[in-house]
Amino acid sequence: MHFLIGIWSAFLQTWIHIGIHIFPHTIHPMVVHFPIALLYLALAVDVLGKFVKTPERFLDRASFWLTILGFIAGAVAAAMGVISEQFVKWNHTTITILAAHQRDAVLTGVFAFLAILARLIARYSYAPRASGPHWSFVGSGRGRSTGLSTLFLFLAVVMITLTGTLGGTMVYHYGVGIRHVSYTNPLKKKPGTTSALSH
Repeated sequence: MHFLIGIWSAFLQTWIHIGIHIFPHTIHPMVVHFPIALLYLALAVDVLGKFVKTPERFLDRASFWLTILGFIAGAVAAAMGVISEQFVKWNHTTITILAAHQRDAVLTGVFAFLAILARLIARYSYAPRASGPHWSFVGSGRGRSTGLSTLFLFLAVVMITLTGTLGGTMVYHYGVGIRHVSYTNPLKKKPGTTSALSH
Protein backbone atom coordinates (compact mmCIF):
# COMPACT_ATOMS: atom_id res chain seq x y z
CA MET A 1 0.00 0.00 0.00
CA HIS A 2 2.79 2.44 0.86
CA PHE A 3 4.36 1.68 -2.50
CA LEU A 4 1.13 2.56 -4.32
CA ILE A 5 0.75 5.74 -2.28
CA GLY A 6 4.32 6.68 -3.18
CA ILE A 7 3.64 6.07 -6.88
CA TRP A 8 0.49 8.18 -6.74
CA SER A 9 2.26 10.99 -4.86
CA ALA A 10 5.11 11.04 -7.39
CA PHE A 11 2.64 11.10 -10.28
CA LEU A 12 0.66 13.92 -8.67
CA GLN A 13 3.73 16.04 -8.00
CA THR A 14 4.94 15.50 -11.57
CA TRP A 15 1.54 16.50 -12.93
CA ILE A 16 1.51 19.64 -10.78
CA HIS A 17 5.06 20.58 -11.83
CA ILE A 18 4.15 20.23 -15.50
CA GLY A 19 0.67 21.71 -15.20
CA ILE A 20 1.58 24.99 -13.51
CA HIS A 21 4.00 25.69 -16.36
CA ILE A 22 1.46 24.93 -19.10
CA PHE A 23 -2.00 25.98 -17.89
CA PRO A 24 -3.34 29.32 -16.61
CA HIS A 25 -4.70 29.53 -13.07
CA THR A 26 -8.21 29.74 -14.52
CA ILE A 27 -8.01 26.34 -16.24
CA HIS A 28 -10.39 24.62 -13.78
CA PRO A 29 -13.28 27.10 -14.15
CA MET A 30 -12.68 27.01 -17.91
CA VAL A 31 -13.45 23.28 -18.18
CA VAL A 32 -15.62 22.49 -15.15
CA HIS A 33 -18.89 23.37 -16.89
CA PHE A 34 -18.59 20.47 -19.34
CA PRO A 35 -19.18 17.59 -16.88
CA ILE A 36 -22.03 19.54 -15.27
CA ALA A 37 -23.80 20.08 -18.59
CA LEU A 38 -23.12 16.55 -19.86
CA LEU A 39 -24.35 14.75 -16.72
CA TYR A 40 -27.47 16.91 -16.45
CA LEU A 41 -28.22 16.27 -20.11
CA ALA A 42 -27.50 12.54 -19.73
CA LEU A 43 -30.05 12.28 -16.92
CA ALA A 44 -32.68 14.29 -18.81
CA VAL A 45 -32.27 12.17 -21.95
CA ASP A 46 -32.22 8.96 -19.89
CA VAL A 47 -35.54 9.79 -18.20
CA LEU A 48 -37.07 10.98 -21.48
CA GLY A 49 -36.00 7.76 -23.16
CA LYS A 50 -38.06 5.75 -20.67
CA PHE A 51 -41.24 7.42 -21.89
CA VAL A 52 -40.50 8.23 -25.53
CA LYS A 53 -39.72 5.40 -27.93
CA THR A 54 -37.33 6.32 -30.73
CA PRO A 55 -35.90 4.35 -33.67
CA GLU A 56 -32.77 2.37 -32.84
CA ARG A 57 -33.20 3.32 -29.17
CA PHE A 58 -31.70 6.71 -29.98
CA LEU A 59 -32.43 8.38 -26.62
CA ASP A 60 -31.21 5.35 -24.68
CA ARG A 61 -28.00 5.26 -26.66
CA ALA A 62 -27.52 9.03 -26.37
CA SER A 63 -27.85 8.99 -22.57
CA PHE A 64 -25.29 6.18 -22.37
CA TRP A 65 -22.65 8.08 -24.32
CA LEU A 66 -23.44 11.37 -22.60
CA THR A 67 -22.78 9.67 -19.26
CA ILE A 68 -19.43 8.37 -20.50
CA LEU A 69 -18.49 11.81 -21.82
CA GLY A 70 -19.60 13.38 -18.53
CA PHE A 71 -17.41 10.98 -16.57
CA ILE A 72 -14.39 11.72 -18.79
CA ALA A 73 -15.02 15.48 -18.61
CA GLY A 74 -15.27 15.23 -14.84
CA ALA A 75 -11.91 13.47 -14.65
CA VAL A 76 -10.36 16.21 -16.78
CA ALA A 77 -11.94 18.94 -14.64
CA ALA A 78 -10.60 17.28 -11.48
CA ALA A 79 -7.10 17.08 -12.96
CA MET A 80 -7.29 20.76 -13.86
CA GLY A 81 -8.57 21.57 -10.39
CA VAL A 82 -5.32 20.21 -8.94
CA ILE A 83 -3.49 22.74 -11.11
CA SER A 84 -5.75 25.70 -10.31
CA GLU A 85 -5.53 25.15 -6.55
CA GLN A 86 -1.78 25.74 -6.70
CA PHE A 87 -2.52 29.39 -7.51
CA VAL A 88 -4.55 30.03 -4.37
CA LYS A 89 -3.67 31.43 -0.95
CA TRP A 90 -5.55 29.07 1.34
CA ASN A 91 -6.78 29.61 4.87
CA HIS A 92 -8.48 27.27 7.33
CA THR A 93 -12.00 28.08 6.13
CA THR A 94 -11.35 27.74 2.41
CA ILE A 95 -9.32 24.55 2.87
CA THR A 96 -12.27 23.02 4.72
CA ILE A 97 -14.61 23.94 1.87
CA LEU A 98 -12.07 22.66 -0.66
CA ALA A 99 -11.94 19.28 1.09
CA ALA A 100 -15.75 18.99 0.88
CA HIS A 101 -15.63 20.14 -2.76
CA GLN A 102 -13.09 17.44 -3.60
CA ARG A 103 -15.03 14.78 -1.67
CA ASP A 104 -18.23 15.55 -3.58
CA ALA A 105 -16.33 15.57 -6.87
CA VAL A 106 -14.98 12.09 -6.13
CA LEU A 107 -18.47 10.86 -5.25
CA THR A 108 -19.75 12.32 -8.52
CA GLY A 109 -17.18 10.26 -10.40
CA VAL A 110 -18.00 7.12 -8.39
CA PHE A 111 -21.74 7.37 -9.09
CA ALA A 112 -21.19 8.20 -12.77
CA PHE A 113 -18.90 5.17 -13.07
CA LEU A 114 -21.48 2.96 -11.34
CA ALA A 115 -24.15 4.21 -13.74
CA ILE A 116 -21.95 3.23 -16.68
CA LEU A 117 -21.11 -0.12 -15.10
CA ALA A 118 -24.77 -0.89 -14.42
CA ARG A 119 -25.56 -0.22 -18.07
CA LEU A 120 -22.70 -2.39 -19.30
CA ILE A 121 -24.01 -5.27 -17.23
CA ALA A 122 -27.64 -4.86 -18.32
CA ARG A 123 -28.66 -6.36 -21.67
CA TYR A 124 -31.26 -5.40 -24.21
CA SER A 125 -33.99 -7.92 -24.84
CA TYR A 126 -33.30 -9.48 -28.22
CA ALA A 127 -36.07 -9.31 -30.80
CA PRO A 128 -35.17 -10.51 -34.33
CA ARG A 129 -36.17 -8.24 -37.16
CA ALA A 130 -35.45 -7.80 -40.84
CA SER A 131 -32.81 -5.13 -40.36
CA GLY A 132 -30.93 -7.18 -37.75
CA PRO A 133 -30.66 -7.11 -33.92
CA HIS A 134 -31.26 -4.03 -31.83
CA TRP A 135 -28.33 -1.75 -31.06
CA SER A 136 -25.92 -3.13 -28.50
CA PHE A 137 -22.62 -2.15 -26.92
CA VAL A 138 -19.99 -3.61 -29.25
CA GLY A 139 -22.53 -6.20 -30.40
CA SER A 140 -22.86 -7.74 -26.94
CA GLY A 141 -26.39 -6.60 -26.15
CA ARG A 142 -25.14 -4.54 -23.20
CA GLY A 143 -25.82 -0.87 -22.52
CA ARG A 144 -29.51 -0.79 -21.62
CA SER A 145 -30.74 1.84 -19.18
CA THR A 146 -32.22 0.34 -16.02
CA GLY A 147 -33.74 1.71 -12.85
CA LEU A 148 -30.43 1.12 -11.07
CA SER A 149 -28.35 2.93 -13.69
CA THR A 150 -30.79 5.86 -13.65
CA LEU A 151 -30.56 6.02 -9.85
CA PHE A 152 -26.76 6.12 -9.97
CA LEU A 153 -26.90 8.81 -12.66
CA PHE A 154 -29.34 10.83 -10.56
CA LEU A 155 -26.99 10.59 -7.57
CA ALA A 156 -24.09 11.72 -9.80
CA VAL A 157 -26.11 14.78 -10.80
CA VAL A 158 -26.96 15.51 -7.14
CA MET A 159 -23.28 15.28 -6.17
CA ILE A 160 -22.03 17.42 -9.05
CA THR A 161 -24.62 20.03 -8.07
CA LEU A 162 -23.25 20.07 -4.53
CA THR A 163 -19.70 20.13 -5.90
CA GLY A 164 -20.47 23.14 -8.06
CA THR A 165 -22.23 24.90 -5.20
CA LEU A 166 -19.16 24.58 -2.99
CA GLY A 167 -16.92 25.71 -5.84
CA GLY A 168 -19.09 28.79 -6.35
CA THR A 169 -19.06 29.48 -2.61
CA MET A 170 -15.25 29.51 -2.58
CA VAL A 171 -15.10 31.99 -5.42
CA TYR A 172 -18.04 34.30 -4.74
CA HIS A 173 -17.91 34.32 -0.93
CA TYR A 174 -14.17 34.02 -0.31
CA GLY A 175 -12.60 35.21 -3.57
CA VAL A 176 -10.57 32.02 -4.02
CA GLY A 177 -8.20 32.39 -6.96
CA ILE A 178 -9.03 36.06 -7.54
CA ARG A 179 -6.09 38.41 -7.90
CA HIS A 180 -5.51 40.80 -4.98
CA VAL A 181 -7.82 38.64 -2.84
CA SER A 182 -6.66 35.02 -2.76
CA TYR A 183 -4.13 34.48 -5.53
CA THR A 184 -0.50 33.49 -5.62
CA ASN A 185 1.90 32.38 -8.32
CA PRO A 186 3.41 28.97 -7.46
CA LEU A 187 6.28 29.67 -9.84
CA LYS A 188 7.33 32.57 -7.58
CA LYS A 189 6.67 31.04 -4.17
CA LYS A 190 8.81 32.09 -1.26
CA PRO A 191 10.41 29.38 0.88
CA GLY A 192 8.06 28.11 3.56
CA THR A 193 4.77 28.85 1.75
CA THR A 194 2.27 26.04 1.35
CA SER A 195 -0.55 24.99 -0.94
CA ALA A 196 -3.75 23.12 -0.20
CA LEU A 197 -2.11 19.82 -0.98
CA SER A 198 0.15 20.11 2.03
CA HIS A 199 -2.81 20.25 4.40
